Amino acid sequence: MPAAENTGIIFIRADIKGRPKIKASLENVKSTSRGTNLSNGGAAVCTVEHILSALYALSITNLEIELDSEELPALDGSSKPYCDLLISSGVARQKQNTKTIEIKEPVIAMDGGKCIIGLPSNRFAAGFMINYPVNFIGTQFFGIDISPEGYLKDIAQARTYGFIDELETLKNKGLAAGATKDNAVAIGKEGYLSELRYGDELVRHKVLDMIGDISLAGAQIKGRIIGIRAGHELNIKFAKMLKEVG
Repeated sequence: MPAAENTGIIFIRADIKGRPKIKASLENVKSTSRGTNLSNGGAAVCTVEHILSALYALSITNLEIELDSEELPALDGSSKPYCDLLISSGVARQKQNTKTIEIKEPVIAMDGGKCIIGLPSNRFAAGFMINYPVNFIGTQFFGIDISPEGYLKDIAQARTYGFIDELETLKNKGLAAGATKDNAVAIGKEGYLSELRYGDELVRHKVLDMIGDISLAGAQIKGRIIGIRAGHELNIKFAKMLKEVG
């Protein structure tokens, strides 16, 4: 639903008495286990990174999102369904300028062999490298200057992914019940069990996730961000560093 200027992105748990609101902010990050999860202390909303990524790419900064459960729908495992719905509904330009964080000096977040690097740039660009040296995936890298058109063409359709052995373990524990080979890229021991949308779909989805997580800094980014083997936890750590810069 449309929201007034300076509202930000607000999740509303319509299924809970009092309709508690949870703002999309770094302060409300509850955990980063298998997704980015927010809480206001009493109510939670889980796996927000895909819709936040779509909103950032389309420069939508004020919105209320009603939910009738704790977790965002998986849809097809990408952000494209969110993008399509948002575009079809129309986007209104508001008068208040959006906040910008400009990276003027290198910003680096590290955790063992994982890191995210922010470098000065006159535009927002994002890149990522994944590395699975012990199986057929190997190393993938993808980078792009972020624009609505480029995002829709080269990132939005990239689905989340998982290893089939891990998925079976999760389902035995009652988790990931909705996961299929259509809403996630299923990976076997010797190859992909899902038809890929991009040859390097895995690393493109990591760019998608990183954009969604970093958007929690609450500003448009002017800089080049490169992730290396990072996940949600490091994404959030880097976003907090960016917010301090801004």
